Amino acid sequence: MNNLTKAFKELRKAGYFARQNFSCCQSCGWSEVPENTNKAVFYHAQDNYDKNNGRPFYLSWSGNGYEICNILEKNGVTTDWNEKDSTRIKITKW
Repeated sequence: MNNLTKAFKELRKAGYFARQNFSCCQSCGWSEVPENTNKAVFYHAQDNYDKNNGRPFYLSWSGNGYEICNILEKNGVTTDWNEKDSTRIKITKW
């Protein structure tokens, strides 16, 4: 199991709806997140394309950005986030 998969597993344990390569795009992804979900994190097929080509990619999220980044970092995934709720979390190493 790779670091990113370990981190997503831990995010689910922390109560997040957490999915990898989830849906085709950000808009469709958010429309597919279950209603009344306050904590969610995912990356979609377009992000997965960048990931598969070794480029940084972004996570869509809701909940606590600090908690998400801490769980990712604890599992060896490097993040870059400006600490604003309105911005996606960039993954630079996974």
